[in-house]
Amino acid sequence: MARDDKDTELSEREEKKQGRLFSLWQTTRKGLRVLGKVSIIFLVILFLTSSFFIIGTYLKYASDFKSAKPKSGGTQAVFYDKNGGVIYQGFGTSDPDYVPLNQIPDTIKKATLAAEDANFYHHGPVDFTGIARAALKNIQASNKPGILKVEDLFNQSEYTQGGSTITQQLVKNRYLDDSKSFERKLKELVYSYELEKKMSKDQILEQYLNNIYYGEQALGIKNAAKIYFNKDLKDLDLAEASMLAGLPAAPSKYDPISGDFDTSKKRQEYVLQQMIKNGFITLEQGRQAANETLSFSGVRNSVDKYPYFVQYVKQQLIDLYGFDYVETAGLKVYTTLDPAKQDLAEAKAKEYVTKFKYANVSNAAVVILDNKNDNILAMVGGVDWDKSKVNVATAERQPGSSFKPIVYATGFAEGYSPMTKLMDVSVNFGGTPPYIPHDYSGSYMGNVSARTALSNSLNIPTVEMTQLAGVDKIIGTAKSLGISTINSGPNQYGLSIGLGSAEVKLVDLAGAYSTFANGGKRTVLSGISKVLNNRNEEIYKVDRGEEQVMDPRVAYMVTSILSDNKARQKVFGYGNKLEIKGHTVAAKTGTTESYADSWTMGYTPEYTVGVWMGNNDHTKMGQISGIEGAAYPWHDIFSEILRDTPDTAFAKPSGLSEVWFNPYTFAQSTRAGSPNILDYCLPGKEPGLKPSFAYLGQFQKSWSTKSKSYSY
Repeated sequence: MARDDKDTELSEREEKKQGRLFSLWQTTRKGLRVLGKVSIIFLVILFLTSSFFIIGTYLKYASDFKSAKPKSGGTQAVFYDKNGGVIYQGFGTSDPDYVPLNQIPDTIKKATLAAEDANFYHHGPVDFTGIARAALKNIQASNKPGILKVEDLFNQSEYTQGGSTITQQLVKNRYLDDSKSFERKLKELVYSYELEKKMSKDQILEQYLNNIYYGEQALGIKNAAKIYFNKDLKDLDLAEASMLAGLPAAPSKYDPISGDFDTSKKRQEYVLQQMIKNGFITLEQGRQAANETLSFSGVRNSVDKYPYFVQYVKQQLIDLYGFDYVETAGLKVYTTLDPAKQDLAEAKAKEYVTKFKYANVSNAAVVILDNKNDNILAMVGGVDWDKSKVNVATAERQPGSSFKPIVYATGFAEGYSPMTKLMDVSVNFGGTPPYIPHDYSGSYMGNVSARTALSNSLNIPTVEMTQLAGVDKIIGTAKSLGISTINSGPNQYGLSIGLGSAEVKLVDLAGAYSTFANGGKRTVLSGISKVLNNRNEEIYKVDRGEEQVMDPRVAYMVTSILSDNKARQKVFGYGNKLEIKGHTVAAKTGTTESYADSWTMGYTPEYTVGVWMGNNDHTKMGQISGIEGAAYPWHDIFSEILRDTPDTAFAKPSGLSEVWFNPYTFAQSTRAGSPNILDYCLPGKEPGLKPSFAYLGQFQKSWSTKSKSYSY
């Protein structure tokens, strides 16, 4: 009985154990069911999330593609004149010379398909079979051991065969940057699908052949044929076509001119083998092409006209964007240069440098401006680019008397006028050493009006006006007119600034004269109209906004003096080179001490022309003053510009007071007509009715000076 009880107890224990195991199993099953459901839910969520992400990413990039502008692929900077003519092509890839697909020989098309994508017409935007085949061949060709071969699949430089379709290659080259990011690869795939929705296979192949890079700065198959073989497409034979077709895969590696010819030859043979394999050519045709001796040209057409102007414009862009971007970003720079006026200016500069060679004249510079917007229509920086790359139009030179209009403008703004009496006598203006300027003629006129003093370029009255106006204010006027080089204080220049001792640039001084012509309104002086990037997007345009930097009445008073041919005849005589028959022109000459620089500046309402003559190294010329030197090319250039155009008077602004005054007593006259003179001043600044006696004030302040005198 005891044994039976023991067996029963064991049986009960076993049943309990089995019950617990069953219960655990039941719990585990329930848990697995729950886990399975959770996993399924998780996988569903993951799938849906991934799907939404993929779809969202695709839609986003597809939307981006709709607004994406294809880039040309060109890296060459191209400069155009105002008429659209090319005046400069930098080193780099020029834009493709486009040719329709139906004008591209079948040999080229078949060679390209064989080299890059033989099944192009039989698969979608992405060839997954081709990718797998290329991956297998790249692994097999890898020199790395074992599993490390896979690493080469992530290193594009180690590829022996690519899996990208022609569509993908076109997308990479025209719509994407050069980054190696995962995002870029996704964009490539999406853009490829979208592109094949937009274009047919023929259109894509046409775009590819016209925009792919072939090395040697050749973009597009037509440019490549010209650069490598100096041939038109129709004249290429099978050997030449197969050589070109093999280049886009690695242009620098396969380049037969600049690269390793043996490598390029092997690439050509591979292309021919693929053409045979795909039935594009026969075995015999392939052998003949492979054995043909190729003759390469390597000739690139280049344009580099008007180098001084081009370098001036290029430097403006380099200051904005940096050298590398300007030279390699494929910019299209539309300039303001007028080729007819540029050619005229260059011809006259060279002509008169040759004529004055006997007087030790070796160079000349010319600037022509459109006064309404300060467009630079012409810039001659020198007569021989090969001998000197220095652009004298932007070099700092002493302007001599051509600076005087700025002095008188400052005085007029301070309340003086063309009727103000000044004295042309020998004067010691003080200083150590004493500053004793003299006139060019060596004689003196005594009491003179400011009109007579400026029109005849008298030095001593100008120094007096400098004293009256204030050197500091003259500096301020010069800066407001765009003179960028006068940056020191009054004590540095002294009274001699009035006679042109402070160095300026011809282009800046021309801009200042242009402001006089424009009634005191200054715009931005530039040779640039607009700049486009290689996507033909406008990235820069000069803001020509006008700024009234001078009272228009003051500007007109200066202009009325500079255009007064009768007033200047006291010194310059009748029929001098500052007169242009039938036209009203404001003009001023300048000569620095000992004839180191000869200047002539002048303007009409429409144009400003500035001319400098001299030597780059500042050596002295013979007795070539402004009127005897620079005035000759200036006169010829302006006469030609104004030929067959009507005379245009300078517009007189309102608010000027007109006064008849006696030129002998400098008093206001109540009687009009000779010998009295009608002149202008600001209201309230009219001369008195009683004669004023000549008086030269006591000049208490001592000024330092770099030069003793300047002539006209």
